[in-house]
Amino acid sequence: MIRQIRKFVANLTGANRYLFFAVLFVICVVALCLGIYIQFFYKYADTDPLMIGINIGSKKTAEEIYILKSNFNNLFTDSLVINSENVRVDKIETSKTLVYTAYDLVDKDENYYDVNAQIPIINIDTEEAKKINSEIIDEFWNTASNVMRKKDGSSVYTVTYAAFINDEILSLVVKSSLKGEGKAEKVVIKTFNYSLREERRVSLQELIEAKGVTNAEVQNIINQDIKTAYNNAKIIAEEYGVLYERDLQNEIYKIENTENFFLTQDGYVYIVYAYGNNDYTNEMDIIIF
Repeated sequence: MIRQIRKFVANLTGANRYLFFAVLFVICVVALCLGIYIQFFYKYADTDPLMIGINIGSKKTAEEIYILKSNFNNLFTDSLVINSENVRVDKIETSKTLVYTAYDLVDKDENYYDVNAQIPIINIDTEEAKKINSEIIDEFWNTASNVMRKKDGSSVYTVTYAAFINDEILSLVVKSSLKGEGKAEKVVIKTFNYSLREERRVSLQELIEAKGVTNAEVQNIINQDIKTAYNNAKIIAEEYGVLYERDLQNEIYKIENTENFFLTQDGYVYIVYAYGNNDYTNEMDIIIF
């Protein structure tokens, strides 16, 4: 191969020879500049070394997935994590990030309530983003407001969130916990996935396709994880009493019926079955692929 290159260069004459070396010089300079940029300035070099803007094809071992599930609550930092360098949208508040804490409700009455709620909005000036913000206010701000007006019993209410941008997909997950006097803790999780480019919501089906996996593969992961959670709950119940019992035949576990999912900045899709969305429980199952 080297001999052939030398022969090719030796056969170049006149202007062609100068042009060849000029092009080679430009290529070397560009490669050197890219190398320096990726090494010292590109902030996503660890997760996106090829600078393709998204790391959605990532795979992890079963042990690594278990660790991610165990650290689920650590995701909620009330902040936005961006894995993209080309985010261009029209903001509502130009001085603020694309997701920020719009309502910081911290109030306490020794007799009736303790509220600590960081309620976010999506800072994008489109109709769909505004609809999402209305849903967030209806679910979380209204609940916080109702708790702070209560004068019977004692309640503790918290709200926290996490937001991610991976390529052109913005994912927002909001978690609340409500513990009323004499009642079980109720944990609610709502997720919102929004296409910055197309100004619409993103479906789970689209994330499955982006990951390069099939519906059958994801459905199999869901079925296995839910069955494992069901069996574990049975074992624990034998020791400590009745726990939340899952219905393995429930249609909520079908991909087409799954409502809460989000994409993290490192390219993993989380599916969350938070049973507190409908019942007074803090039980949930988390599927990651």
